[in-house]
Amino acid sequence: MLSSTARRAFRFSWLILLAALMLAAAACGQGSGGASPEASPSPEPSASSSAAADAGMRTVTDAYGETTIPADPQRIVVLTSGALDNLLALGVKPVGAPYSISVNANFFSYLADKTEGVENTGTVDQPNLETIAKLKPDLIIGQKSDHDAVHADLKRIAPVYMVDMISDKWKDSVLGNADAVNKRAEGERLIAEYEAKIAKFKEDAGDKLSKLTVSLIRPRADHVRIYTDGSFSGAVAKEAGVTRPANQAGVAEHNVSITEEQIAEMDADLILSFGRETEAEYFENKIKKNPLWATLKAVQNNQVHMLDWEVWLSGQGIQAANLMVDDLIRIFGV
Repeated sequence: MLSSTARRAFRFSWLILLAALMLAAAACGQGSGGASPEASPSPEPSASSSAAADAGMRTVTDAYGETTIPADPQRIVVLTSGALDNLLALGVKPVGAPYSISVNANFFSYLADKTEGVENTGTVDQPNLETIAKLKPDLIIGQKSDHDAVHADLKRIAPVYMVDMISDKWKDSVLGNADAVNKRAEGERLIAEYEAKIAKFKEDAGDKLSKLTVSLIRPRADHVRIYTDGSFSGAVAKEAGVTRPANQAGVAEHNVSITEEQIAEMDADLILSFGRETEAEYFENKIKKNPLWATLKAVQNNQVHMLDWEVWLSGQGIQAANLMVDDLIRIFGV
């Protein structure tokens, strides 16, 4: 016979064993789906897991200051034509990009062979935020001067990198776009190749550059604009060594507007025109039919060159700049 003390110890041992068996059964039930994932709280992330989550991001400086963006973005939306030009030159195809002037238009023809599969996101001036959000970007590249008003909205969709575009400092935008996709070295290489091309043109053109003056004009719906060195096209022409007429040299404004009474302001040995087809009527009827037009040196010598506005006016990127140099090589006969 067991003593009373022994019997109590025996019963206590069985109770402990029974409790252990019940806990084991409960654990098996949870492992087989018996309890929902919400039933137990998720553990707090450790320092090592947080570091791993941050490993795919990097801190850079854009037009607004420091910002954190993906180190290797895979779904990029660009908001300017220049950024589209530059990223494609860098071998990076964005998932979304704007048309220049109309949602019913298309991407620039000089980029047509590289833009298949890129979704339209509105225009440069009016990005469609709903379309951008549907593309689920992991990086948005914009331009402060055009997209400051929607900067906060864009940041709610994805990390944003904003360049601070100045027309005659377009190379800074090339490098900014390259920085945004972590390809700074490739951006510097593209600029170096462009500058080598410029140097070769200047060497081959020789004295022609100093002997021939050039006007850069953009016909508009009710006037003509003379583009100066402060514009994208003017900056490329200046770097190429092109000489401007005395009345156009050193002008601070990006462009100067003239009407048919001021046609003589365009006078030069060469006139390079890059107006949009939709705005050609005024130039054809009010400028070219005016008797003053026939007095210009370029007109008399058949040296008025109609160029692609997509390249000279709105391209704003490294590929457009190279195509402009190609045009200068052809026009100067070198």
